[in-house]
Order: sequence, then C-alpha cells, then structure tokens
Amino acid sequence: MENINTIARLFNKRIEFSHRLVLVYTCIVIIPLLALFTYIIVLTEHTESAELDAQCEKAVRDHSAEIDGYIHTFDLLETMITSNDDLMLFFTIPENCDEAEIIETTNREATTIERLQTVMPTIYAVRIFADNSLIPERWPVIVSSQRTDLRRLSKWELNYSAGYMGNQNALKGLSVCTTRRIINKKREIGWLQISMKMNDFFSFAYKIPEPYQNDYVFFIQKTGKKTELIPVTNSQMNKINQPLGKKEVEKLSSVYAASGGNGIGKISGERRTHLASWRTNSVLNIVVVHTCSTEIIAGSIIRIAVIAVFGLLASVLVLYFLISKTTSRLMSGVYSVMDGMKQVREGKFNVKISVTSTDEVGETQRTFNSMTEQLLSQITQIKNEQQLIADTEMKAMQNQINAHFLYNVLETIRMQAVLADQDDIAGSIIVVGKMMRYCLRWRVHSVTIAQEMEYIKSYIYILNIRNDYVVTLESDIPEQYETLTIPKMMLQPFIENAFNYAIEPQARDAAIRLYVEPDADGKKIWLCIQDFGCGMSEEKLAEIYGYLADDTYERDTKGSIGMKNIQQRLTMFFGKDYRLEIFSETGKGTLVRVPVPLEFYNENSVSADCGRTGTEK
Repeated sequence: MENINTIARLFNKRIEFSHRLVLVYTCIVIIPLLALFTYIIVLTEHTESAELDAQCEKAVRDHSAEIDGYIHTFDLLETMITSNDDLMLFFTIPENCDEAEIIETTNREATTIERLQTVMPTIYAVRIFADNSLIPERWPVIVSSQRTDLRRLSKWELNYSAGYMGNQNALKGLSVCTTRRIINKKREIGWLQISMKMNDFFSFAYKIPEPYQNDYVFFIQKTGKKTELIPVTNSQMNKINQPLGKKEVEKLSSVYAASGGNGIGKISGERRTHLASWRTNSVLNIVVVHTCSTEIIAGSIIRIAVIAVFGLLASVLVLYFLISKTTSRLMSGVYSVMDGMKQVREGKFNVKISVTSTDEVGETQRTFNSMTEQLLSQITQIKNEQQLIADTEMKAMQNQINAHFLYNVLETIRMQAVLADQDDIAGSIIVVGKMMRYCLRWRVHSVTIAQEMEYIKSYIYILNIRNDYVVTLESDIPEQYETLTIPKMMLQPFIENAFNYAIEPQARDAAIRLYVEPDADGKKIWLCIQDFGCGMSEEKLAEIYGYLADDTYERDTKGSIGMKNIQQRLTMFFGKDYRLEIFSETGKGTLVRVPVPLEFYNENSVSADCGRTGTEK
C-alpha cells in the first residue's frame, strides 16, 4: 500500500510539472505572437503604401509614355507630308499646271495621304488646307483654307470637333488635333491638320478603371504666379472615371505647383483621400494623373486587424491544447528514455524502447536504440578481434615450440659451415635465422614497411636457393613510406601466392613487382604486388571478392595466414573502409592492392634489432 502511495505521489508531481510547463510555454509563445501580429499590421500598412506608390507611379509613367509615342507619330506624319517636294511645289505654284494636271495632281496626292493614313490606323484624320484658290478640294483630305478660321486654333487642341466637315458626321468626333502652318521657301501656302480620337489618344482615361483607381488629364493654366489645373473631360470620360471634386482639384493644383512638374502625394477631398501620381507633358501643356483611394489600404488594415484578433484568440486555445498534448507526449518519451538508460546501466544492452513520435524526443528514442545496437555490435566486434588475436598468438606459440633450441642448432650449423669455408651455406643459415626471428616474435603485431620488405627479401632469397630458376623482386618503395606501420605478415602471403600460383607452375625465371601508388584523397597509399603469370578468370575473382566481403570471423583451419585473415586484420587495424583490391586478367597476371594510411601509430611495432641473428633471450 505504501508503494502504491509513493507511485501516486510521483505521478502527481509529474502532472503538476507538466501543467506548469504548459502555462509557461503558452505565455512564452503568446507574447511574441502578439508582438508579431502588431508588427504584421504595421508592416502591411507600410508595404501596401509602398506598393500603391509604385503602382501609381508606374501607371502614370506608362500613360505618359503612350502620349509621347502618339506625339512622335504626329511629328513623323507631318515630316513625311511636308518633305513631299512635289506636293509642296504644287501647293506653291499651281498656276504652272493646266486644269487637267491640277485635277490629276490633287487626286494623286490625296490618295497618297489616304494610304499613309491607312498605314497609321490610330490617326483619325489628315487634312491639308490650301490657301491658293486654284487648288480644288478633294474631300476629306485637301480642303480650302476658307472653310474655317484656322488662325484661332492653338497648335494642339483637345476635345476638338471638325464642324466644317458638313454632313460627314463620322469626321466630327472629339479628337486631339494639331494644326500647323505649311511654309515653303518662306511662303505660307496652307495648313496641315492631323487628329486622333480622344478615346485613342487618352485610351487610359476611357477604360473601365480598377476598383478605387482613376485616370485624369488636366490642362495647365497659369495666371501670373498662380497655377491651376483645368480638367480635360467630356461626357464619355465622366461616365468611366468619377470626376474629382472641387476641393480635390484645388489640392491637386497646390501640390502640383509645389512639385515642379512630376510627383506623388496625398489629396484629401470631400468624400475620401487619394494617393495621386502625376507627370507633365510640356508639348500638350497637360498633366496626366493617376489616383488610388487610400480606402484600399484602410480596408486591408481592418481585415488584417480583425483576422489578428480572432487569430490570436484561436491561437491561445490551440496553443494551450497543442502544448499540453505535446508536453504530455514529450515527458512520456523522456521517461521511456530514462527507463532504458537505467536498464543499460544495469548491464542489459539489448534493451529497445518504442519510438512514440517523429519529433526530437522520437529522434532521441531512435538514437538510444541505435546506441544500444552499436554497443552490442562493438562488443561483438571486440570479442571477434580478441578471438582473432588469441588465435594468431596461439598459432605463433605453436610455431615457437623449442624456438631457442632451433636458434642454437642453426647457430651451430652456421659455425660448422664457416669452419668448412662454406660461406654460401652460412649466409643461407643467417637468412633463415632472420626469418625465424621475424616470424616467431608472436607478441609483435605491427611492423614498418621496411621491416616487412627485409623479410620478403629473405623469403625470395630462400626461394632462389630451392629452385633452379630465378625469382626477381622488383621493389619500388620510396624512402618516405618505409617507416609507415602495417600489420605483421601483411605482404608476404601475397608474395607466396604469386610464387605458388603464377611462377612455380611455369618453372622458369620470373619477376614479382612490389611498388607504391598514392591515393587520390591524399590520406593513404596502396602497396601493390603484381605478378605476370596466368592470372584468374572473372568467375574466380568474383568468388574471392564474395569471400572477402563476408566479415564473419572465420578461423583458418590450416594454420596459415590467408587473404581472409589479412582483410580481418586490416579492418581491425585501420577500419572498415580499408579493403583489399584484386585485379586479374587471364594470361596477363594478377595485381593485389593493399591500403595503408599515411598516419598510423602502433607501439607494438617490431624494434630495429629484429633482423639480427643469434639466439633470442
């Protein structure tokens, strides 16, 4: 009963801690969230204002560019007509032509101008007024100057209507018209009038505007130092764009006069406040204006504020619920990891906890499981390595039986050979003694490349004594690599394999090449052993690779150091990334590459005196 009460008290403490944690987290989140909503409202207002400014400026800039293009078209058309020398000469001295020539010339030139007008479809009308009464009228292109009083017209007229066109109502529409005097050799010979429909020239003012946006054109009127803007409008324009009120026009005139021609500013009116952007066209003496009501910004701010209030309330509820649930799951996951760590501390390394989430706690649980698996794997690996070392030492101990006796016997035989003047035999005995000393020092597991090479040279020496053909060792090991540490007896088994499988079957002089290849990563080198024998088939090579790929520990029942044993020792010394590489081609030989790191230290390496002869003490 007491144990149950203790558990209950612990459970209540956990619940209380979770609630406190939920409240703290909720407050920590809500305060920045409130500040964030305030910042969003301010930022939205600033952003909306900046976007509105840019939108107004772009619109009025585009409208001005469109008007400049039309003015350029007018000027281009005037240049084309006034540069027609035949037409100008005809208008100057028509009396030099007979009646038939006058009629023919008039029709031809009128047709030419009509064709020009066809090429420029935006041009509403082109009319040439002749001062000379000899030139007949060719309606609606060539007209007599007596038809209307052209002198009272300004160079540019807006909302112009050609009332003198009689019953041709199609040519009486409201237009933008330019009327210019034609002068040839300082002699006034007539008038040129070019017009474009208002709804073409100011097309932006005739389009249905976007919500809260309008486009206007104002004529600039200066009286002394006072500048007034007079709306350029008509019934059709008024239907499309809501006209500005009197107060708004006065405010616009005021800010325009202060801006110097182009600018942007706010205009307060009777009904609402506008953001206006304007640009002056000095050729037409007009101002193009684009306005956007600030109500669009106010509407956005109100919407965002309402959303923020409801969002904040909803966030409080949702956050409290989510944090409560998350904290509960978080604490349960933390407790499961704590329980698992207690079991590991007690020695149960095979413990595995359930992964309850995909968040950081779940990642911690997965990491814990991975850690226990890695611990088990490392324990297994250490056992295998210890077994490998024990087996290797056992084999060495088996081979060391009566080692001192064998050394003494060899020394006795050597002395007998010296006394008998058999120097060759004495030298051979010295080599055998060096080889035995190298092989039977079972407590030493690593040597330098130079020490391994000394043993290999002794081994080749003995092979050449045994056989009636010569085995040549072609060694190319740079001096800077001779001090690198490798596992003992790492290269000799491959020299032995090269002799047994590549040289001995042919029983003739042969060579074995041993050289170094630096690796591309600069962190290791490859010790290469190459023979030039019969090689191996692809099937045999694949079989060897498959055998080496199996990392399962395997005791060598024959007592020799084979390739599997070498690969296991490479892994034990340098890591799993250090793997043997074997290349072979039938009829061309075999190449074995052994990886060796450039930086490796092992205090058990063979001392420099391991090659001396004599009896081991």
